[in-house]
Amino acid sequence: MVLRSVLTALAAATLSCGSLVAPAHAEGVHTLSGPATDDPDVYLTYVDCSNLFSPGTPPASRLNLGPFSAPMGQRSLGLVPTAPGSASGPVVWFDSLASVQATFSVASTQGSAGVSYVVVITPDTPAGAAWLARTPLAAPSGGWSQVSAAVLTYDWTLVDLTSYATVADAGQATPAQFAAAHGDGEGLVVSGFGCDGRAFNLDAVQGAGSTFDFEGLALDTSISADRAEAASGDVVSITGRVTDAHTRVMGDPLVLESRAPGGAWGAVGGSVLAGADGVAQVDVPVAETTEFRWHRPASQYADEGWSDAVTVTVAPPA
Repeated sequence: MVLRSVLTALAAATLSCGSLVAPAHAEGVHTLSGPATDDPDVYLTYVDCSNLFSPGTPPASRLNLGPFSAPMGQRSLGLVPTAPGSASGPVVWFDSLASVQATFSVASTQGSAGVSYVVVITPDTPAGAAWLARTPLAAPSGGWSQVSAAVLTYDWTLVDLTSYATVADAGQATPAQFAAAHGDGEGLVVSGFGCDGRAFNLDAVQGAGSTFDFEGLALDTSISADRAEAASGDVVSITGRVTDAHTRVMGDPLVLESRAPGGAWGAVGGSVLAGADGVAQVDVPVAETTEFRWHRPASQYADEGWSDAVTVTVAPPA
């Protein structure tokens, strides 16, 4: 479609990152462990806070427990601006300005300033132009709040797609009010926070029929013993390693647990830090046949977990 091609070209010229292709609907609830959505309808980007056509500065990202009580699950995506003047948040493509769905939840312990843009082509849009809307956003401190493009009042201008110069002003209106006056159309919404350089968290991003929940990484904890059999009183070396889904070594602290076969698990000492190679190690004496496993406590970016168990067999006295 011509309209879609024009909007894609505009997005490619203004957005700093993300998948800049026409959307192909992938509806449902999706659990994410990082900023990439792998969805061409809804994805995260960063933009200049005062001018959509100027480049923005990318933030750092992290997963957090909370903050406060996360709107979905236990965690959310934390975004830390590297400089003021840029906003980070979701891009949502829509087929109908009159019924646009583009919402997300935001929290900032200190509050955060943001911005929301709408780009749309309606039936009354001249060739080579597009409607551009902008409105400032503010996230209060102390809890979560929701941002919904459908209820925001924007300042609307007509811009030339070649020079990005303003051709005409069209006053203030919500998306539905603007569609009622100018006709419905397709386009995109870009909203985000961090304009003042303050960190914030996002969760429960909704758009184009999809909902995105940011949760922890899937981690695997492995265990090995330097021997499967030992004499009573021998010292056995137990090692553990934590890796992510791409087998990258994470180095999470671990707690060794042991039990007699069929008994109750109990901790063997305290938390064990991994070495430079990402391997945790404990040397432990054994007096009888013992099962060992590693416990990985919950962290900001992952749920707790356990390794499989290994058994060190101690032969009874002759």
